[in-house]
This record gives sequence, C-alpha cells and structure tokens, in this order.
Amino acid sequence: MREMEWPPARGGAGVLIDRQRLNARRLGGLGQTLISGDLDMGVAALTPGAPMLGLYALAPESAHALRVGRASALLVTPAPLSVLEGWRDGWCATSVDDAWAAVEISGADAVQALMQATSANLASGSPSAAVLVFGLRGLLARTASGFRVHVESPWLETLLAWLDGV
Repeated sequence: MREMEWPPARGGAGVLIDRQRLNARRLGGLGQTLISGDLDMGVAALTPGAPMLGLYALAPESAHALRVGRASALLVTPAPLSVLEGWRDGWCATSVDDAWAAVEISGADAVQALMQATSANLASGSPSAAVLVFGLRGLLARTASGFRVHVESPWLETLLAWLDGV
C-alpha cells in the first residue's frame, strides 16, 4: 500500500534537499535555450563570448553552453533570453526554460552522490556534457561548491529520489 502514498512533488525553485552533508537546490530564473546547427554562430549571436563546455567542466556564473552533441548545445544564461525561435544563418534556437531543470548539489556527500550517479570517467573529459546521471539523460557540470545536473523537468523528482538515498 505504501506505493499508493506519494509525497508531493518538489518541483519549485530553491532548496529541495537540506541535510547536514548534502544539499540540493533547483536553480530558478535561469535561461535555457537549445541551440542546433552551427553552435559557434548561435552562441555568438545570443551570448557573445560564452564558453562551450564539455563533460564536468567548471561552469561559470555567467552565460555558457553545455554541449549535447556535435550539432546541439544547451545555452545557460543567468536569466531567460527573448529568443526568436527557428532557423537562421545555419543555426536554430528553441527556448526550453521550463523544459529542463537545473539542480546544484553540494555538501560533504556530494562526491559520494556523484560516484553513485554516473560511471563516466569524469577525469578524462569529453567534448559533450551529456551523460547518464542517476540513471537519467542529463548534462553534468562542475560548480565551485559541487556539481550541477540539467535534466528534463519531468525527471526532477526521480533525480531527487536518488539523492534522498545517498
């Protein structure tokens, strides 16, 4: 019967898990734009100078792009962009502000959580930030205090359930 008693979803921005050794908070207010095609042109047009980051690269507070594949990236900005969606000059932009959730994980147990989250060799790096993390497709970046995972919003509660078990 326990499977019929679900706790309320924790989808809002702010602190989602607050324990002595592990914290998880959903970053609210970020802009997230999916870019396809010529990534250099797209990033330069929307956020000139923003770096393109691969797997577990240190993410700055400023605008940056997390490479998904050869011809796609998630552009992360401090605030949502007003983007004219569609193709132009070899690249396409699509606002996915609500479609992806960004969760920052920190604390003394963050390293243990990351070891359980993925079997990827984070030290070897990869041009793509895409990885299976907590059994989900996500984008993984390092932060000053731990790490950040971007997952499709419907999978947020699944990610949090994993973290509850750490």
